[in-house]
Order: sequence, then structure tokens, then C-alpha cells
Amino acid sequence: MPSSRTSSTATPSSSRSTSRAASTARTAIIDLLREDHKRAKKAFRDFEKLDPQEDADECQAVVTRTCGELRVHTALEEELLYPALHEVLKEEDLVDEAEVEHMSARRLIDQLTDMGPEDDKFVATFRVLGEYVKHHIREEESEIFPQMQRAKYDWQSMQQEMERRRVDLMAEHLPDQPEDGEEVDDADDVDEADEADQADGAGRGGMMDDESRDDEAGIDEASRTERVSKTDRQREKKAAEEQDSLPEG
Repeated sequence: MPSSRTSSTATPSSSRSTSRAASTARTAIIDLLREDHKRAKKAFRDFEKLDPQEDADECQAVVTRTCGELRVHTALEEELLYPALHEVLKEEDLVDEAEVEHMSARRLIDQLTDMGPEDDKFVATFRVLGEYVKHHIREEESEIFPQMQRAKYDWQSMQQEMERRRVDLMAEHLPDQPEDGEEVDDADDVDEADEADQADGAGRGGMMDDESRDDEAGIDEASRTERVSKTDRQREKKAAEEQDSLPEG
């Protein structure tokens, strides 16, 4: 595992350069994991379009490939990323929860390894795995990754080690698949939960816009009324002063 320590004798210039390099490496690590996430979510969506009886071979291929990719992904996180995050994240329990979620997913992956489309629980098991994985992805991307972005660590060494380990894991679990895998367009990276959140957010946003416009209209009207009243009072006061200044008789 890479060391999180950096040299204490670095000059300000070299420190800035090291900081930029570390930030770039950290972003590359997160991008790599996000790409794995997108590929997994797409696989679960693609599976739902298939008929286990009519498309048995294709179903088996999707499950086999997805389980292999998940084994690679979880191993990278468990062997390299999570031990580092235990050191640098303030909310260390997030990492504990992620590790437990990995264990649950791995049990289902192991079961699917011994199943085929002819098994009664084949489809249900893969669907449940999908729910586990999508929940894990949401938690990781919304809670762990943002904290990673603020954490100081030797991310360059981490990135290099992850790249080397990924090659070995791909050869072990996905020997027939290209090393880089299939890229997923961001436009396709939307699952049902994401769509529901976006629709709900859009609805709330529309309501907020209307309410804001109404509030602003009310404020403008109140301001105008206050200005008119103030002007009238000033005129009345001036007229009274002029009247008092006139000579009697």
C-alpha cells in the first residue's frame, strides 16, 4: 500500500507542484471508479431488456461479465482505496459500511457463479445484486467521493498501484475482455432512482420559482406603497411648516 507521507523538506514551489499532481491523480482515481459504476448500472439496465428464456446465452454473458467487473472493482477498493480512506476520512464509518456492502454483494456474485438462466432464482438474484450495487454507488458517490476530494494523501502512488493491480485483476477475472472495458456515455448513466430524483427536483424547482416570483412581486408592491406614504408625509410636514411661518392677521 502506498505511503501517505510526503517529504517535509519540500520548497514552496515543489509543494505546489506536488499538490497539483496529487489532485490530478486523485481525480483520475475517482473518474476510474465512476466509469466502473456507470458500466455496472448500464449492465443491469441491459439485463432487464432481455428474456431469460429466449435470450439465455446473452443473459448469461451479461451476468458473467458484470460479476467479473464487480470482482475487479471491489478488489481494487478493498485492497488499496479503503485502507487509505480509513486513514484520511473524518467519517470513517462510511468506509466500514461500504466494506459491509461489498461483502453482501460478493455473496450474491458467488451464488450467480454457480447458476445459469435455467435456475429459478437466477434473474431474482441478479436483480437483487443490482439493487445492492446501485445503492452502494449512490452512497459512495454522494458521501465518500466528496470527502476524498478534500483529503490529503499520496494519490500519485495510489493511482500507479491501482493501474498495476487492475491489469492483474482483469487477467484473473476477465481474461477475454479488453483492459479498458467499454466506455459509457454520461447521457446513458441514469437509473430509475436518478430519474425520480431529477423529476422531483425539477418539480420543486418550478414551485420555488413561482413562489419566489410571487414573493418578489409582494416585496416590490410593499416597497412602492411605503415610498408613496413616506412622500405624502413629507409633503404634509412641509405644508404645515410653511403654514406656521406665515404672519398672523
